Amino acid sequence: MKLRAIFTVCAVVLLAVSCHKAPAPNPSPAPPPQPKPEAQTVTESPLDNSEINENTLGNNTFSGKSVDDLNREETLQDVYFDFDKSVLTGSTRDMLAKHAEWLQQHPSVKIVIEGHCDERGTEQYNMALGDRRATSVKNYLISLGILSTRMRTISYGEMRPKVQGDGEWAWSQNRRCHFVIVEK
Repeated sequence: MKLRAIFTVCAVVLLAVSCHKAPAPNPSPAPPPQPKPEAQTVTESPLDNSEINENTLGNNTFSGKSVDDLNREETLQDVYFDFDKSVLTGSTRDMLAKHAEWLQQHPSVKIVIEGHCDERGTEQYNMALGDRRATSVKNYLISLGILSTRMRTISYGEMRPKVQGDGEWAWSQNRRCHFVIVEK
């Protein structure tokens, strides 16, 4: 009986030691660092109050509006995606170029980019897809010169539809990124 117990323990230890273990996955290489914007020295003399006018302030309608007003007017229009995609189309890139131009004219503005999906797919899948959409928009705006510190992303998946209902038209309106100005 004692010999049988010793044999069983030895067999278990031998099996545990001899089991082949999968090698640890190699960590993926870190993404290349983003280039840092270079500071420029301004050599012009500062303006005194008598020189401030509509042209020096830029778009005067912007300065008189609240963040809520700008969001209500959809200053930055939604961009839309194909079904189950987070790839930017040519028309989406054109719209984002206009958004980048506006953001460059208003350097104090900070935004949230919301990723949205239609109701098809699981909640978990749609949350991930909404995140990919918001991230692809943010990365494209960064490539156009907008600082990443001015933007953050969030995914709502299918939780906040723009249009209620079934059918291709309703679904196409819900596959989008929506922009919310949070600071001006």
